[in-house]
Amino acid sequence: MEVLRLENVYKNYGKVEAIKDLSFSCAEGELFVIIGPSGAGKTTTLKMISGLEEVTKGKIFIKNKLVNNLEPKDRKVSMVFEDYALYPHLTVYKNISSPLEAIGVSKEEIDKKVKETARLLQIEELLSRLPSMISGGQKQRTVLARSLVKDADEYLMDEPIAHLDAKLRYNMRGEFKRLQQLHKMSILYVTHDFKEALSLGNRILVLNKGVTQQIGTPQEIFSKPVNTFVANLIGDPPTNLIEGNLKLKEGKYFFQTDSAFINLSDSLANKLLSKVKNGKVIFGIRPFDLQCILGHKDNVKIPDIEVYVTVTIGKYNLISVKLGNTIIKIREDKSFKVSIGDKISIDFEEEKLDFFDAISGNRIF
Repeated sequence: MEVLRLENVYKNYGKVEAIKDLSFSCAEGELFVIIGPSGAGKTTTLKMISGLEEVTKGKIFIKNKLVNNLEPKDRKVSMVFEDYALYPHLTVYKNISSPLEAIGVSKEEIDKKVKETARLLQIEELLSRLPSMISGGQKQRTVLARSLVKDADEYLMDEPIAHLDAKLRYNMRGEFKRLQQLHKMSILYVTHDFKEALSLGNRILVLNKGVTQQIGTPQEIFSKPVNTFVANLIGDPPTNLIEGNLKLKEGKYFFQTDSAFINLSDSLANKLLSKVKNGKVIFGIRPFDLQCILGHKDNVKIPDIEVYVTVTIGKYNLISVKLGNTIIKIREDKSFKVSIGDKISIDFEEEKLDFFDAISGNRIF
């Protein structure tokens, strides 16, 4: 069943279009993620759904009911903001109970719901404490409890764990996913962190400057980015994007970027030529899909290139080389040791490549 649907929604602030023709739907029990950089329109979208911002044009439906003109209290949604926004003078118990008190729920029912929600989030022992007496992770659980204690058709979450340190974020992602699946909650979750998006989302919407870039499963977004923006946003380090031209010399096809060359098979070159009229294209490949070989080797895609820099990150070495004016990164096991100035060769499987139009940035294949 569909819980939430946006149809051709726009939001203008004067002459500035913050959201442009936004359409998507969320199913019951789905964790739907919106990801994008600052200024993408993520929080604005949540505020329009919750009723905190008016829609300039378009329609928003909750449980197939048009809600454009409904007050926030009548929309049956619950929103978690990016900052903690806890009442400093109220106990954890009172912070959690506040939305229920606001709508006149009985004391007995409030007590039952608060304690049940606190137990789910493992903060029962904190109920008598003030926010100043608990840690950042405990504050975040309190904020989530305050949102979840209220029955809602859709829970709207605006970067709810963004301010936690890396270890706490990692732990909270797992607990959050477990809670959502166990209770089949319908959640619209906003983040700028691609790891959160990929690990939490059933589906993901990529937003940039108010415009939808792609909607799909985590696997679709990661493996088949529709344009260079999505390819560059998802991944750490992101996809290597290399612009150049397809050339034919002495019966052999190759890809030229500045003064550097990448060898291509005839079959791939012919496929590209059928799609790209002027031969100009951007190709993308992820750092872990490139293989380094020490020294010179014949019949590889990029022979004899100099190491620009190398850094070790955990169990991997991240090796950078300069291909023309473009720096590309290769992820290798840390047992593969090279130094600045060493010569290596690089190879890859052609089916791992993504190709994008050099002008529009849109995926070719």
